[in-house]
Amino acid sequence: MASTALKTEDEKKEYFDSPEELDKKVTVLAQLIKDSKHFVGFTGAGISTSTGIPDFRSGYNTVLQTGPGCWEKEAQKMPAKKRVIVPFLSAIPSVTHMAFVKLYEEGFLKFLISQNVDGLHRRSGIPPEKLAELHGNANLEKCRKCGKEYLRDFEIGCTHDHVTGRRCTVPGCNGKLYDTIINFGENLPKREIKEGFDNSLKADVVLAMGSSLRVTPAADMPAQTAEKGGKLVIVNLQKTPLDNTAAFVIHGMCDDVMRLLMQKLNLTINPFKLKRLLRMAIIQKNDQKAFIVEGIDSDKTPYSLFTQVEIKLNTGTVILKSEPYIIYLCSAKGTPYYELTENIYEVSVSMQFHANYEEPPLMIQLPLRAVSYTHLRAHETSLHLVCRLLL
Repeated sequence: MASTALKTEDEKKEYFDSPEELDKKVTVLAQLIKDSKHFVGFTGAGISTSTGIPDFRSGYNTVLQTGPGCWEKEAQKMPAKKRVIVPFLSAIPSVTHMAFVKLYEEGFLKFLISQNVDGLHRRSGIPPEKLAELHGNANLEKCRKCGKEYLRDFEIGCTHDHVTGRRCTVPGCNGKLYDTIINFGENLPKREIKEGFDNSLKADVVLAMGSSLRVTPAADMPAQTAEKGGKLVIVNLQKTPLDNTAAFVIHGMCDDVMRLLMQKLNLTINPFKLKRLLRMAIIQKNDQKAFIVEGIDSDKTPYSLFTQVEIKLNTGTVILKSEPYIIYLCSAKGTPYYELTENIYEVSVSMQFHANYEEPPLMIQLPLRAVSYTHLRAHETSLHLVCRLLL
């Protein structure tokens, strides 16, 4: 909103520590992290500007390649300067995103709180259970009836009433799906706000990066850590309202700070690798045996990755152009639709991705031992294979 843009030139001014000052501060930060028992990250839009995603409150004359923040641009009502803009779905997680992943993998980072809706933390490899996306995820929709979540590799189409037009596929539910974006004036989601405050209360060190720390109740979380005696370290180009409560403030580009921090910790930042998980399964559905192909996330959340799936069995081919990508292998009475050959299903599955990262079509061909229609007991509802793809 334009009304939330920074008002004065002093507020918009960007500061940069000298190389000597930066080195000194990051050395102290590294030691704080080494000595910490519950280190928490807190991130804002500033960590994603290097990926090509604009922030909200950078001034019109910012040094950032993404140009003035969204609210600044609206408030100034001036033509946008030339800037680099990348859609959420094709943005590549930054050095900062990947550094947080490494810090988690090495046991330093215990939890990550983010105000960002771009989904890059989750995509970079932070487990969903260790992440609170306070303001939602532009790629995630949720059923308010049963709570089931769905990730999409396409634009969900956020609306004022949040209804996406799709329905929950949990058997017996069929509830409406809603986007998860939190608009101004709306309450934060219960789980995220609880996890955020609980971890801020536990934290002995919080690293707040790329946030103006002006939006509450999100900004109250790192403030809480400082108020109870923990160390709050802020990394931001502009001044923030919490500067006076912080242990110290680092003025520098987030990626530059993170590179230096990881050097001090003797850790290597691994480059981003696109990971895609898919499940192929023989399941029991509507009293029939069926073969299903679906994308999933690391926590098994359904993930709409494909635009088309072609399934070839021994005696037939089916092209599916919408979810669910499922074919029935036999009727409710057990009559096969597709014959078995030597007790082997020869399955060939060709998948077309949404290709936001220019993923090429994928073909997987494999033998699956046939599951006997008579031997698959009621409690044995599926035979499945999960593939982890690095693209």
